[in-house]
Amino acid sequence: MLCAASAVLIAGLTPGAALAQQRSADAYYEFLMARRLETAGDVPGALAALERAAAADPKSAEIRAEISAFHFRRSPPQRVEGEKAAKDALALDINNVEANRALGFLYANTVDTSARNMSSQMQQDAKNAVVHLERAVAGSIGVDAQTQYTLGRLYLVTGDPQKAVQALTRVVAQNPTNPVALQSLAQAFAAGGDLKGAIRTLEEVVEYVPRVAVDLAGYQVRAGLLKEAAASYAIALAAQPNSREIKVQRIAALYSAKEYAQAATLAGEARRQHPEDQNFARLQARALFDAGDRSGAIAIAEASAKAFPRDMQTKWVLSELYSEAGRNDDRERLLRQIVTEAPSDARALNELGYLLAIRGEQLDEAITLVRRALDSEPNNGAYLDSLGWAHFRRGDLAEAQKYLAAAAERMPESSEILDHLGDVHARRGELPEAIAAWMRALAGDGRGIERPAVERKVQDARQKLAR
Repeated sequence: MLCAASAVLIAGLTPGAALAQQRSADAYYEFLMARRLETAGDVPGALAALERAAAADPKSAEIRAEISAFHFRRSPPQRVEGEKAAKDALALDINNVEANRALGFLYANTVDTSARNMSSQMQQDAKNAVVHLERAVAGSIGVDAQTQYTLGRLYLVTGDPQKAVQALTRVVAQNPTNPVALQSLAQAFAAGGDLKGAIRTLEEVVEYVPRVAVDLAGYQVRAGLLKEAAASYAIALAAQPNSREIKVQRIAALYSAKEYAQAATLAGEARRQHPEDQNFARLQARALFDAGDRSGAIAIAEASAKAFPRDMQTKWVLSELYSEAGRNDDRERLLRQIVTEAPSDARALNELGYLLAIRGEQLDEAITLVRRALDSEPNNGAYLDSLGWAHFRRGDLAEAQKYLAAAAERMPESSEILDHLGDVHARRGELPEAIAAWMRALAGDGRGIERPAVERKVQDARQKLAR
């Protein structure tokens, strides 16, 4: 009769190999037992079986990866235990697919990919998640849509839009009408500066996936395709007919496209549908005014301001319309009303003071009003300009230059401020300085000046210097 050792040798196995084979068999048995016990709801028994499997085969990364997955399947997930088991598995095999996948999702779940400002810890978690999920993908056969989607979102967070496009394209290939996947892919294209790619992605499906229409319209607006954006907002409204936000965005797109009449019509319709929402009255008034119906626009804004006396935005729109219509008496009356109701409103104080300065009237009051505005915002360049101009109109040239120079320092691209500064230098006989300021005004943002008038001032000053 053969001894056990002789039997092993005859079978072709050394004693060590035979023991390893036996341990592997024991580990596999415990592994299967753990699955059965977990399915039956015996969580402690399943965990004990997995621990016996790990003890039987201490070099198996797969068993430790399964322990990690087991902890993450718990409700609630056992993060600390799962993370330790995954790291134990990776210590045995750094490329273990399940351990990398588990650890990658562990880190990914701590990252809010929609956050505007992420903490340094969240940024590091995103990088760690990418490392582990990339290893999981590299070792997998086929495309795991969930992993690819998570990677795509993480690539956006970590600043790699090209990789995001690649990952999310794979997801969309498997889920061609999934709104979330499509929106994420479009976001990836846009993050890489490819607005055409973003638009193309959503245009192909918007008719039968209207949920993406708002995103599509947003990319079209960014690309300057304003009429197309309005059409996309119309598709979105067909699915969400009561959405005020989408109505506002559609009207704004048409207004920006200079389709003033259509914007006014839609704003009027929305105003009737949502009479409590002052947004639409303001939009209708602005669009009507630019469409040429100034009296109608002002009448709507006045009625809205009367109906909603506490709505400051409507009053500011009305003030703007009065200004553009040349109705300065009405604008002064409105601004005085605002200052009475809100004595510390810096914007109202400044605009009333500047209006008086422009008209050259009540200049002492103008200076007092603007100084009150500056008490709230001492470094506001526009307010410093108003104060400087009021002093200029009163003839206080030294004070005027002091405040206008400070305003120009804070707002160096403001053509209006630089034009004012040039006028002060000219009045003081400082023609080279005046020419320099006017030339900067012509090269500035172009707002608040009439270029031919400034060019004439430059020409006249140069002629005086040449004499």
